[in-house]
Amino acid sequence: MTTNPAVSSRSQSRITPVRWQATTRQHLMTLLVGFWLMIGIFVDGWAHNHLGGTLETFFTPWHAIFYSGFLATALWIGWLGQQGVRQGRQGLVAFPDGYELGAIGVMVFALGGLGDMIWHTLFGIEVGIDALLSPTHLLLFLGAELLVLSPLLACWRAPTSRRAPGQGVWPAVLSMTAALSFASFMHMYAWALVDLPNAASYDGARSLLTSTLLTGLMLSAPVLLLLRRWQLPFGAVGLMYLLNTALMRGMATELGNLPIIFVLALLAGLAADLLISWWRPSPGRPLAYRAFSVLLPLLLWVPFFAGAHVVGAQGMNAFGASLELWTGACVMSALGGLVLSTLIVPPSLPAETLEDGGHKE
Repeated sequence: MTTNPAVSSRSQSRITPVRWQATTRQHLMTLLVGFWLMIGIFVDGWAHNHLGGTLETFFTPWHAIFYSGFLATALWIGWLGQQGVRQGRQGLVAFPDGYELGAIGVMVFALGGLGDMIWHTLFGIEVGIDALLSPTHLLLFLGAELLVLSPLLACWRAPTSRRAPGQGVWPAVLSMTAALSFASFMHMYAWALVDLPNAASYDGARSLLTSTLLTGLMLSAPVLLLLRRWQLPFGAVGLMYLLNTALMRGMATELGNLPIIFVLALLAGLAADLLISWWRPSPGRPLAYRAFSVLLPLLLWVPFFAGAHVVGAQGMNAFGASLELWTGACVMSALGGLVLSTLIVPPSLPAETLEDGGHKE
């Protein structure tokens, strides 16, 4: 049987790669418009915290900032998809590898924005925690997360080693920083670095412990996940913690201890960077990875509570927490980090399980 060379040539010319790779510059452009959207949402959060009782309409300057950020992000993601269409690709495959998240995020955010306008028109402007739990706001949050996570997924899939050059790691770090910031924004009511409850009462102690554990887990998870894929460059964790703290504290109604919180977050991040440089925690070095996961939350909470304890009096720290309460909260945060590490990098499966169809990392 013979094959017609002309037919074979025409068939091959119609075949295009399943995915195309975005460049570092394109990742950075995605992050630029994504950070515009992110800062707009934090500005709107500031407005809700300071002017919540006077906001009576959907059409505010604060909404204009983050919706214009969404428009810029949507146009950019659409432009990337158009480049794939010109190459003969269709559907989600037209977008760069990893950017299918962004394409879905555009649709989710647009749906949430339309619903948000209708919701505010019918039911008014929410105040307090209600604003964070509004179904339309949760859709906006989900869409925004998908948008800013596109560079992370793209860099994760790229065929580079753990010690990838800076252009292969920093877009992922900034993408994760934006994702962390969106997540912490939606949990501002329990974010310990914004407003830690006074633990003088039982309810206050319970709230302080819950806030400490939640904040510690959410600050540890992005770092541990990034370490599964890359050997992070020095300064990555420090930058992540500093930017996130700046955004979260900027919304607070009381900024009296702002410089102290900034310094603590930066020093905790830089200390984590030093440990990463020395220990090189990775899936291939599980003991170092587990030990780092335990120490990571302690780098923040021990100086945080110990300083408050020194300022306080009669065995109580500035938040009204006893020595047993705040040291116990630190230990539980460390154990939470350990649990996270086993979920992100689980122990290897035995050979018998692999023979039955299991997958080895």
